[in-house]
Amino acid sequence: MQILLIRQIAMTIASIALLIGCSPHQGDGISLDNDSEAFKPQGITKFKAYTKQFDDDIHMSNNHATGHVGDLFFTHWKDGGEASLKLSQSGEFEVSWEGGGYNYVGGPGWHYGDVSREIGYRFEQESGASYIALYGWGYDSNMSKDNPAHLVEYYVLQRWTYDPSQNGIFGKTFVSNGVEYSTYRTIRERKPSINNTATFYQYWSKPSKPMPLGEDHKIIFADHVAAWADTGWILPDMNNFDASDDPTYQVMAVEVFNPAKDGKATGKVWDASAQF
Repeated sequence: MQILLIRQIAMTIASIALLIGCSPHQGDGISLDNDSEAFKPQGITKFKAYTKQFDDDIHMSNNHATGHVGDLFFTHWKDGGEASLKLSQSGEFEVSWEGGGYNYVGGPGWHYGDVSREIGYRFEQESGASYIALYGWGYDSNMSKDNPAHLVEYYVLQRWTYDPSQNGIFGKTFVSNGVEYSTYRTIRERKPSINNTATFYQYWSKPSKPMPLGEDHKIIFADHVAAWADTGWILPDMNNFDASDDPTYQVMAVEVFNPAKDGKATGKVWDASAQF
């Protein structure tokens, strides 16, 4: 996928910025605590850029930032252009972008995936993002790196302007929470990933039509994992720090690449496992 073409360079820059004491967006009055041992999950200190805990709402417009706001992890990445992320302690967020020849991805979620997690979200506005999707990774360091199934990048699409299924292998059609989805698998050969350059699979779930704005929705992630598995597409471990560049995070992502015009997406995300 496009967002990972120079991720390793971006992560290196972010790490250097932390070492010299730079705030991800100086001048916004954001406070952070990189040394809170109570906050840091065991093992996450391997990824310096992921250990930031922000004590206030954030507004990011620099090229790369990650961290935690309230109970949510966030990622904010671009390789140029003008795009920004606002995220509140309650999970409300806004991604805005200007038209141009660049790639952006950002959004809130969790620093690890969980097959039993049910993700609640609501988008009030969305004007032409390439993808709105639950997005994340699974990785098994014990499997052979020659097997693309050792590393999987997954998308549960909700809204889109680019159809990724056109080059994919069809899996099956299934219904989750009243929504009909179709599954697809694609392969990325020797492309940047959370574990350096690798050959890996992408698993997709695509609804029969884009999900409407202005309504609460719920993604039952276990249904998608099971549907992929029904076709023999097994998702590796989603809760580890074994990869070289990133943990196996899971976020509600807004992605744009080479946007033709300005746009904005506003919404909210939450853990709906015990709700609805």
